[in-house]
Amino acid sequence: MQIFESKPIPNGMKPNLYFGKSFSKSTSLFLFCFFFSFVLGTCKESQSSPETDSLPYFLGKDFDPIWTKAPNETSGLQQIPEGFKLTNHLGKQILLREHSPKISLVVFFYATCRGICPMITKNIIQIEPLLSEFKDLEISSISINPKEDTPAVLSKYRTLYKIQNPNWNFYTGEPEIIESFAKTTCGAEVEGFSVEKNKYEFVHTENIFLFDGKKYLRGIYRAKGTGDIQRLVADLRILTKQK
Repeated sequence: MQIFESKPIPNGMKPNLYFGKSFSKSTSLFLFCFFFSFVLGTCKESQSSPETDSLPYFLGKDFDPIWTKAPNETSGLQQIPEGFKLTNHLGKQILLREHSPKISLVVFFYATCRGICPMITKNIIQIEPLLSEFKDLEISSISINPKEDTPAVLSKYRTLYKIQNPNWNFYTGEPEIIESFAKTTCGAEVEGFSVEKNKYEFVHTENIFLFDGKKYLRGIYRAKGTGDIQRLVADLRILTKQK
């Protein structure tokens, strides 16, 4: 058996550590660049820049707009929740997310409202000719006063405004569930002072909310005026092309 012994370094000669240090620095720099490139690439994929030929999704409680090709792989996107049960003006119960894969508009109202509700309803009636090119478009008017807005009341409201569109449904349901949907999914958190109850309580907004066929929120528009309505029509054209 041979035994190898290390020889002492002669006096005045220093060990060659340059190669080791250089290799260590080069490796560290390479790993840093690789990691940075990976993170940068990942960020670009998950939070891409605005695109003119597609609509954004909305992320989290701040409704940050993001563009993604794989919404099902991005958690926290605003979407109609599963099992969201409502009853329409004909007394039929449906699950808003599951019952239809069609693009839909959602608005909030209540039948006895004397403020913005009639204005929202009339504005949608006025733009129906513009919406006629979208044959499968559904409109959901959801009551925020469901205890009083029974199917019979909603049916009378629909008759009052001479609404004939079979794809325009008026809904009632559980107050807490509707309020949670309005606030959490749509960001319609507006409070008004109730003289009768002597406190602030949830009311609703004048906004129209656009949902795609998979029930992801894709746009928010003001019902007042014509500027946002034109934008809504333009966005509907983009969304229908992506189906």
